[in-house]
Amino acid sequence: MKIGIIGITGRMGSVLSKIIPNAEKNGGSSSKTSREELVEIISNSDVLIDFSVPSSLLEAVTVAAKYKVPVISGTTGLSENDFKQIREFSYIIPILHANNFSLGIHLMAVLIKKCADVLTDFDFSIIDKHHNRKKDSPSGTALFLAKQTTQKAQIVSLREGNIFGQHICDFAGENEILSISHEAFNLEVFASGALKCAYWIVKKNPNLYTIADYLK
Repeated sequence: MKIGIIGITGRMGSVLSKIIPNAEKNGGSSSKTSREELVEIISNSDVLIDFSVPSSLLEAVTVAAKYKVPVISGTTGLSENDFKQIREFSYIIPILHANNFSLGIHLMAVLIKKCADVLTDFDFSIIDKHHNRKKDSPSGTALFLAKQTTQKAQIVSLREGNIFGQHICDFAGENEILSISHEAFNLEVFASGALKCAYWIVKKNPNLYTIADYLK
């Protein structure tokens, strides 16, 4: 299988390039890649893994749909219109988008749902910590966790140092507080998760998938 990376010079793209077996690498694109080079990479790939920016993702998906190449994407900061376009392309190719490829984060989401069902009169808050170079705030992961309950979430986003990703979710009541936390120690946890999804999605029919579909 040949794997192309969209955003290969970024933090996640660089880690992906290291963990993908050499025999399966098909190069990747960056902001300096021409349209012709992008088409060459995608048309010769069996699957794409994207960790870039919304504009690069949409350009790559447009080309991928033409050549029927499945896409795994972890790009965050997407607008409603971006998601609308991705949904339309998912009728042509299988696409899996996730704001976070950590198994721990998705188990954390399950716990939040359970807590919210019981602690209905508690205040819900999320502390969202990432490195000081991360552009989107709140992070896609924080927004994903907030959507696990109908309770309004207070989100505090901190961008400091070289933190890979830390999320602390609190349910605060009058007499007690329940905290659920998750911290990623390095970027490989996200890269390896995306790679596992890439091996999985090549066998799937066109659709818009989530990590929950992969975990099943």
